[in-house]
Amino acid sequence: MLKKRLELAKSSKWCKSEVMKIKSLGHLTTLIFSRFSGTVIDRGAYTLIQTPSNPRFHWGNFMIFDGAPAAGDLQRWKDLFDDEFTYYPGSHHYTFAWDGRAGQGALEEFVEAGFEFETGVVLSTDVLQPPKHLNQNMTIKKITTEHDWHEVTELQIACGDPKYALGYRPFKEQHMRQYRKMTEAGLGHWFGGYLNDRLVADLGIFHDGPLARYQSVGTHPDFRRLGLCGTLVYQTGLIAQKEFGVRQLVMEADDHYHAARIYESVGFKRTELNYSLSWWKRPEGET
Repeated sequence: MLKKRLELAKSSKWCKSEVMKIKSLGHLTTLIFSRFSGTVIDRGAYTLIQTPSNPRFHWGNFMIFDGAPAAGDLQRWKDLFDDEFTYYPGSHHYTFAWDGRAGQGALEEFVEAGFEFETGVVLSTDVLQPPKHLNQNMTIKKITTEHDWHEVTELQIACGDPKYALGYRPFKEQHMRQYRKMTEAGLGHWFGGYLNDRLVADLGIFHDGPLARYQSVGTHPDFRRLGLCGTLVYQTGLIAQKEFGVRQLVMEADDHYHAARIYESVGFKRTELNYSLSWWKRPEGET
């Protein structure tokens, strides 16, 4: 029955690349990248995002459900994922998201099965303000050369979350190649922040119409608490507004991570919450 319903969904009017029903600002701007690198398909009860060119990218291969999980949804959602993501040889990962306005839902069976529940805070602004600790010594430039791209890729890897250590380098290298293609297509820029010609911070900003979304804001571990992050977000946002003509700048952060406060210091305001559940294969011995 499940496969039959899936076949019907694929042949229905919902099988299209543009998803108009999504209201979340965070999810809408995530789709800027999903459409460029992969496919976005409305299945009716959920939106399917697939990026077979980078299967290690969990947030390029996931599902956005219209509602929060209900009791008994664990197996149903996993079965849907398995039927949709046929290019995985086995249970590689599961990533499910939904609009926070639907509430948290029934999480117990997912958590008991080893899923990680996360709350993402979406922040946005149309008016930037300079941070209290503006770093006047940092030079900011667009990333353009082969050497530049290699440097920012290595910095992104150095700033990666240790919990994703297994396979993180090949994932990030492929991910950065996609960002480079987006810059070459005129959809945005990647920026580097330098102190004495050393790369110490970086981020990307990409746009679609009036919206622009920040990506992967990173600061070298040895150069934190110097005002680099806030300065880079502020200065590059001004460049994006001027060059892209965007009206609204958007970013997403972990609700419990200090970065959200840094973004608020340059004028961003909390717009919404989004929820997600993720399971992935951990290295041996890790729970």
